[in-house]
Amino acid sequence: MSLHVTAQARYAFLRQLIAERLAPPARIVELGAAPGDQIVKIAQQGYQATAVDIGLASDGWADGTDGRMKALLSDGGVDYVEWNLEETPYPLADESFDGAILTEVFEHLRDYPVRSLAEVSRVLRPGGYLFFTTPNAAYVLNRLRLLRGGSVHTALDDWIGGVPHARHAREYLFSEVERCMAESGLEIELSTGRHFHVDDTSAVRRLVKQGINAVATVRPTLGPSIVMVARKPLAPPPSVTAAAS
Repeated sequence: MSLHVTAQARYAFLRQLIAERLAPPARIVELGAAPGDQIVKIAQQGYQATAVDIGLASDGWADGTDGRMKALLSDGGVDYVEWNLEETPYPLADESFDGAILTEVFEHLRDYPVRSLAEVSRVLRPGGYLFFTTPNAAYVLNRLRLLRGGSVHTALDDWIGGVPHARHAREYLFSEVERCMAESGLEIELSTGRHFHVDDTSAVRRLVKQGINAVATVRPTLGPSIVMVARKPLAPPPSVTAAAS
């Protein structure tokens, strides 16, 4: 399986969001980094990059070549930390990063996913950014599938015999992600929707997808992807802290 066009479009969009807020050599960590292409591209732009991944079936997200991700990270100068994101705390120092990336990962976490956002808040410096994407449970086509009696969940074969961490444990609404961010002490700066797979060999499907993307930029709750940039609040000035104590 080669790197999907959807992932490539999402990576490019996220890199633009990062470039607008953080300049190299800012320190950026990607949590759930498989297959590694996104964080390597970021490292190539001059950022100090760290990848965290569970290290199980990681190469299956790309072409399936054994050892692909670790070789890619090593060649790209990316520090690699092998870790299960459902185990906290992460082996990352407090306030050690300017930016964190959590894209298409939140929906895979089963054990109180908000803990992952709390860990993001911990490892970000004050004023640091989280760049976040996850599928939108209320995507307009999901609504239509349900009306037709269809399923919007991970394919049954993956639940019967697939890799557990590769399943979607739960998909979220915009309002639910907003609440999780707030619970973790992160302030949302940007909240938008997108359809990243607008290229298609069929002209009709391409027009439909482009139309959905246009709608998602205006009515994010109808689009397939939740895209957010959140920020860890700046620490209060020392004088304020002293007065409060």
